[in-house]
Amino acid sequence: MLTDDLSDFAPEEYERRITGLKAQMAENGMDAVLITTDANHRYFTGHASHRWTHKYTAIFALLPLEKQPVLIVPPIEAGMCAEDSWIETIRTFPAVHTLQGVHAITEAVKALGLEKARIGAELGGVLWMRMPFQDFGRLQQDLPRAEFIDASPLFWKLRARKSPAEVELIRKAVSITNGAYQALFKVVRPGITEREVHRLLAVEHLNRGGELPGSITLATHIPGNIRASNRSLRRPTDRTLTRGELIAHDAGGVYRGYWSDYTRMFALAQASRAHKKAYRAVYDCLQAAIAAIKPGVPIADLVHASNATMKTSGYPDHAGRVTGIGHAIGLDIIEPPFIAFEDASRLEEGMVLTVEPSLYTDDAYFMLEEDVLVTDRGYEILSTPASEELPVL
Repeated sequence: MLTDDLSDFAPEEYERRITGLKAQMAENGMDAVLITTDANHRYFTGHASHRWTHKYTAIFALLPLEKQPVLIVPPIEAGMCAEDSWIETIRTFPAVHTLQGVHAITEAVKALGLEKARIGAELGGVLWMRMPFQDFGRLQQDLPRAEFIDASPLFWKLRARKSPAEVELIRKAVSITNGAYQALFKVVRPGITEREVHRLLAVEHLNRGGELPGSITLATHIPGNIRASNRSLRRPTDRTLTRGELIAHDAGGVYRGYWSDYTRMFALAQASRAHKKAYRAVYDCLQAAIAAIKPGVPIADLVHASNATMKTSGYPDHAGRVTGIGHAIGLDIIEPPFIAFEDASRLEEGMVLTVEPSLYTDDAYFMLEEDVLVTDRGYEILSTPASEELPVL
């Protein structure tokens, strides 16, 4: 049962999700779905666990179309499942490190009369089973009359539109990152190291209520030191920041499972005219893409809007190479739909996008990013908007 102090959402939120899932299962001829990954597990069952960071710990959920769902977990996890999930049936399996849970899944399938069922699983579509290949092979061997098919399109369709309750958690995650950036801008200066910057952002995320500091990367133009690795987002090093650097910093964090993710740029002490021009071009591309956001709009239109602005800003060659400028966020930092020519999706109210046009010049990498909610009439920028001009700190 769900308890007030441990559950992420009210029971009605999970009822809505399961009703939607069952409708999709029926439409696609699935008798059940087997969930093996963190985000989908939390989304549909309500159960959250730190044990997803343990690669050797297996956690499963079997959600049938017509009968009662089952959680299949190691004994040490059962107590929490009983309090933060709405699912009442919990099966456990011995805490061994080989073929974890395979027998328990097989027995659960048989107990529900699903030996000949079509069972959806996370077999593709930016998802992969959190289950060893050998274990899945054994599961198929033990259930020879069952058919396992890809259910990833169903999961992404249901997760794409965030409920008001989900939006509030994303809004909180974004506000935490807003505060972390503001703290950084007050202290960043020549003489501190990349790793100190990383540590500050990570600690600020945690101090402000984040569960995880998440993805924190940077790209930096170092005067007189042009390296290919600096022209893309990378991990921090022990290098000391110097006067005249241009830095793109991408940061995000997690609040109750939901992500923030956006990028800011700044120069240290001074900035060249060329860098200020490139920054403004990317800023204008960002505004053009965001202005195109509205329910019903093909998501690829955002790329067209950004590229058209990039051309008129003086970078036509770069614009001709750009095919994507972002993605959605939620329980994963990168989710479909993708803001790309290859994605045929149309925008829907409740989607949350990270719009992130970028530009490569001869000596630097430029990128700005906002977290944006698709509303009933247009959009709402959740992140504190980027400066129109390149900040010089």
